[in-house]
Amino acid sequence: MMRHRTRRVGLATTAALLAVVTLAATACGGRDDDSGSGSTTTAKEGGSSSAAFIDPSVDCTDYQGTEGINGDTIKIGTVRPASGTYAIYDQVTTGLNAWVTYVNQSGGLKAKDGKSYKLELIKEDDAYDPAKTPALVKKLVEQDKVFALVGDIGTEPNLSVRDYLNEKCVPNIALATGSTQWGNNKQYPWYIAGLPSYATEAHAWIEYLKESNPKAKIALLYQDDDFGQAYEKAIKKAIKGTDITIVAEQGFNPLGGTTPEAAVTKLSQSDADTFIVGLGGTPCPTSLKLKPDTWKPATIVSVTCAGKTALSLAGGKDQGVIAAQATYDPSDPTDAQVPVVQQFRKDASAAGLTEQQIDGGITGPGWGFGSLFGLGIENAETVDRAGVMNALWSLDTDSFGLVRDGVTVITDGTEDPWAIEGFRIVQREGDGWKELSPITNWEGKSNSFAG
Repeated sequence: MMRHRTRRVGLATTAALLAVVTLAATACGGRDDDSGSGSTTTAKEGGSSSAAFIDPSVDCTDYQGTEGINGDTIKIGTVRPASGTYAIYDQVTTGLNAWVTYVNQSGGLKAKDGKSYKLELIKEDDAYDPAKTPALVKKLVEQDKVFALVGDIGTEPNLSVRDYLNEKCVPNIALATGSTQWGNNKQYPWYIAGLPSYATEAHAWIEYLKESNPKAKIALLYQDDDFGQAYEKAIKKAIKGTDITIVAEQGFNPLGGTTPEAAVTKLSQSDADTFIVGLGGTPCPTSLKLKPDTWKPATIVSVTCAGKTALSLAGGKDQGVIAAQATYDPSDPTDAQVPVVQQFRKDASAAGLTEQQIDGGITGPGWGFGSLFGLGIENAETVDRAGVMNALWSLDTDSFGLVRDGVTVITDGTEDPWAIEGFRIVQREGDGWKELSPITNWEGKSNSFAG
């Protein structure tokens, strides 16, 4: 049973439970390890012990725990695509930057050491090119000396620096990606995702299809990298033992300089009655726009494509699309009446976001990524890198950012690395969403859904 939680959007006041579980560890940056309302929660059993998940005296060879903290200011960094095919996601960082402004306007993050910390954000642009990311991250860590990275965008870019950041024991918090790779926190304890696992999202889609179309014939379009392959593998795993089949599939290389037109055309020639789009950035709404008028499958899109800004690029073909939803949509007329959304709109506007940016559906996640970092600062027993990560690895708290009421926010260092594991299924209707099935939380199960 989910206990009552007090909601807020920006600065979290409800303390996270700071009992965390033990882990035998060796080196940081790749531990040696053998492992891997109307709402419903499917939860794991078990409790927590008293030791911290990360012990820097064991995990780190040269621990610089307070690097980036100067008096009452904490310096953080982020890397995002401000240029190139995925420049639309720069709006995520715009939301993060607005959250930083809000925090500073509000007097800072109140920590357990009695101090209030203001923030400084340094931004870099890698154009979603993982070949560019390492040099930029190295600059942030070694020259700018940031305390942590927050809201870094993209699966492949984040993978390109995972070993480096773990070896340096530098937190990478609220990754703007739901790659199943982030479930391996026993080996990489300095990474925590800000999105749900793409595998859990895919599992939610298939659970919906089992009820609505148990003999669905799927045409699958997926991004041909770790991001899209996470959807592909999870879908294939989830349909095992069912009458649901994949009758056609196409991978798409987002860095190839082309559109997904050829892939969509080929998929439309199948007898599929369900079209799943596992793409991000502008290629996702472009694929909807390119769908032939004579092909009318039920269409499911990635959570990364379900905001108003992205869907506005679909040429009117966003109507009727289906998505899994874990957060409120400020542009949805129904969600707009929810107090947490109204508070977000007020705070975000005061922090400099325009109405268009607030309603666009892309700045909200950035605000949420900042809010997750804020939970770590406010609930850390000691305000240092390990203290913040240990707080985030032991969450059982109120929601953060725009996470929907009914979606639980729980982590457990060794057992459950995913803060968000709940979705409802919705369908686009006008400027909002119609609920097709209520929230289900798969607490502690996200890693099991990965293909």
